[in-house]
Amino acid sequence: MSNAHISAAFERAPIDAVAYFRAKGYTISDEWHDVLTTAHAKAFTVARVQSMEILEAIRQYTDTALAEGLTAKQFREQLTPELQRLGWWGKTKNEQGDSVQLGSPYRLNNIYRTNLQTAYMSGRYRRMLARSKTHPYWQYVAIDDAQTRPEHRLLHGKVFRFDDPIWQTIFPPNGWGCRCRVRALTAEQVKARGLTVEDGSGYVQQFDAEIVSRESGEVKTTEHARVKLSSGDVMTPDIGWAYSPGQSAFGTDIAVAQKLGKVEDVQLRAETIQALNNSEERANAFELWTRKSIERIEQYQTAKLAGDTAGLRAFGPRPQHKTVVSFLNDDINQKLLDKGVDASRTLVLSERVLAHAHSEKHKASRQALELSEYINLSKWINQSGASVLWEPERGEVLYVISQGEQAIKVIVRFDSNSDTLINVFKVDSGDIEGGIKGGTYEVWR
Repeated sequence: MSNAHISAAFERAPIDAVAYFRAKGYTISDEWHDVLTTAHAKAFTVARVQSMEILEAIRQYTDTALAEGLTAKQFREQLTPELQRLGWWGKTKNEQGDSVQLGSPYRLNNIYRTNLQTAYMSGRYRRMLARSKTHPYWQYVAIDDAQTRPEHRLLHGKVFRFDDPIWQTIFPPNGWGCRCRVRALTAEQVKARGLTVEDGSGYVQQFDAEIVSRESGEVKTTEHARVKLSSGDVMTPDIGWAYSPGQSAFGTDIAVAQKLGKVEDVQLRAETIQALNNSEERANAFELWTRKSIERIEQYQTAKLAGDTAGLRAFGPRPQHKTVVSFLNDDINQKLLDKGVDASRTLVLSERVLAHAHSEKHKASRQALELSEYINLSKWINQSGASVLWEPERGEVLYVISQGEQAIKVIVRFDSNSDTLINVFKVDSGDIEGGIKGGTYEVWR
């Protein structure tokens, strides 16, 4: 299938797809099954690549293929000479003396298809999730032709709510070369087409699957899942594919926030939000994202000063490269509801906003934060280290972290699809106090 056909089949959102791919880290693996399911969604890996230089080269060319819409043939023609130069081509012997395949046209085709398919479907997942209030029903669509796997055809036309746990297992792709997709429907469309919305929460069966290494003969066990439909038919994704790439990479925080809003027990909901916000893993993830983004932004600024066109292209801020700073507590969410604002309950920071906050202009006026201060933003906001103000004129929330004569001012704009941090900079504490006394701000916390 050509890149154009893949694009049409997945109705891709290029920005989201590229963002998904670029958000991945790196993982070194001996064989494909060493990095499975959700780990694959967050890490770029190629089996038998033991050199970061080779892995970076493959990732770079895959990124280019995705961003520029290269065909598989163009991808192979560009990457092959580089891999040959680096010595990752043809067959070689492993430590056991067995012959193993490194780079080849077949492997490059597989790398191309697998990464583009997961990226496109993850981008689609992100867009569909954003529309879930108006299009809450998702329908599985299998390409019904001679190449369609019978088990995948079993799911064709099935409709489940967007938050049905079955999508954690069956959101495409569901195997090597899978061409299935998902369409979002309104309640009116479901009714007009005479469709039945099923509850798939009891369909998924977890089990341990065995994988035998072709090289060592070692038997490994991994968690896997099958889907037993109400008809009694069973669909089992390929090993390593029983997960949702989009949810694993992008949607988890948003999906969690949506589910938290439905928890009726106020105490339980409050304790869960607090635990999530204060999670050490979340703090570490925020710190890593911030460090990497600031490093990239400063490389971009250096290229801008030097008039380095290639550097500007390589390090330009990525608007869809985002991280979640916080889940909104009930008290702030309720105050927003009282103002007629239906927040999505996740506070999001993008690399583009961070680039604006860390601009040369802000640095020259000493309004930009230090790296350590950017890193601590999430902790300060989540652990009640910040005052919360409402600015009625702009309809924005301010988180204010006092630092004596100065304060860090975090500006947040809310709407139904995204709670977006739009600026962060240092101001005189007196300006904040004056705004409160003059009635410019309402004090919420």
